[in-house]
Amino acid sequence: MSEKSSYRNIFKATSLFGGVQAIQILLNLIRGKIIAVLLGAAGMGLNTMFTSTITMINNITSLGLNYSAVRDISQSNEAGDNQKLSSTVLIFRRWLYGSAIAGFILVMALSPLLSQYTFKSHDYTLAFIFLSLMLVFNTLSMGNAAVMQGTRNLKKFALYSFTGSLVSLIVSVPLYALWGMKAIVPALIISSFVTYLFSRYYLSGIKMTPVKVPIKETYVKGLDMAKLGVLMLMSTSIGSLVNYLVNSYIISIGSIADLGFYQAGTSIVSQSIGLVFTAMAVDYYPRLAAVCNDRDKTNEMINQQTEIALLIALPILCLIMLTSTIVIHILWTKEYLIINNFIRILCLAMVFKVPGYLIGALLFAKGDKKVFFYVEGIFANFSLLISCVIGYKLDGLNGLAWGYVIMHICYFALVALVTGKRYSFVMNRDLWKQFCIQSFLTSGVFCFIFFLKNIYGYIGGSLVCVVLIVYSFRLLDRMIDIKEFLKKFRRQ
Repeated sequence: MSEKSSYRNIFKATSLFGGVQAIQILLNLIRGKIIAVLLGAAGMGLNTMFTSTITMINNITSLGLNYSAVRDISQSNEAGDNQKLSSTVLIFRRWLYGSAIAGFILVMALSPLLSQYTFKSHDYTLAFIFLSLMLVFNTLSMGNAAVMQGTRNLKKFALYSFTGSLVSLIVSVPLYALWGMKAIVPALIISSFVTYLFSRYYLSGIKMTPVKVPIKETYVKGLDMAKLGVLMLMSTSIGSLVNYLVNSYIISIGSIADLGFYQAGTSIVSQSIGLVFTAMAVDYYPRLAAVCNDRDKTNEMINQQTEIALLIALPILCLIMLTSTIVIHILWTKEYLIINNFIRILCLAMVFKVPGYLIGALLFAKGDKKVFFYVEGIFANFSLLISCVIGYKLDGLNGLAWGYVIMHICYFALVALVTGKRYSFVMNRDLWKQFCIQSFLTSGVFCFIFFLKNIYGYIGGSLVCVVLIVYSFRLLDRMIDIKEFLKKFRRQ
């Protein structure tokens, strides 16, 4: 594959899943609005608690298999051996069915406790018993999605992702309109079931060779998937714990209003560049896992993916810095203007998060369990906790945002060092040059609007932002030939 073709494929995948994510966010907002109107605050709360409880148990019983299996499936698919691919998928499915059954039994058995703990009464015991079906369908759907990811059926995966959000909207609205809060549990079950059927439909076009895999081999190879998946799950769980501790610290030292401001600011920044990280999770990671044992291909892929990601993300971040006041007025109220600088500082942190997380993905792709857990699970999470606590103590929300900046700079430096030492990864000269220029221009936009705080700051920041956009556009055009890319895209 030529260098230009490789860049085009990366940009195409990023655009595809960025667009899908934008549609999903829109559909979820519409669904949330309709639920709020038809069911009221109590209905929204009930729906949220049911969903979050089942999701939590689902994450535990799935053992992270839907993440770790993508690595094995990608490597089998890259080898071009359909026999090996079919065996890997069969082993994964057996473990998946086992985790679905375990989750089903666990929810059934714990339903009285779940009802009592969640709602302080046993009135919802029967509801949780029925919702055990939702867990089964969700587990199997995610398994089918993992196979689509691993075999790089990107269009089918995009359709599956879009279908899930659309089905949830189409199914739930009529039921809520007819039966109100009584329809919440049936709507959740039916939505998960229909989504599962669509996942089966999209998966049916992927041809597999009939194979026989002994139970012992299923256990041994599946256990390796499960070990990596559990480490991923533990890392995510630590991240959730750290998030909870940060939230609790903000409330204890500051106020509940500060927590609301913090959540609002982080959500707008993360959603704005979410397309980069969505493409990373869906497209980039399976490709990286497939070639991670080839040093040259690995280096080339990480460098190219990071170049494209920076070209997309940094202009967006600069635009958010410049328009944060307008965004706040559109989404919230004047009360939220207090987080203007908080949002801008967070944007600065994302400059280092983008390359850091793209390089850090190599740890999981390699299946380097201990190093992955220490770097992602321990260092990333607890350095964030310490930085946020110290930052908030010193300067409130702005200090907390500076904590994010420090943490992501340290994380970027650490993963570059670790991957360089262990896997001989090197950021090439073109990427270093691009990163230095773009980060300098982004910092320039930040400094103008953060320190001048007047019309001259906005004028200066806007001029620098224009320079960054022009630079990024020209570099992207050189990489993919935008006119030719659009012509081919229209023909497809």
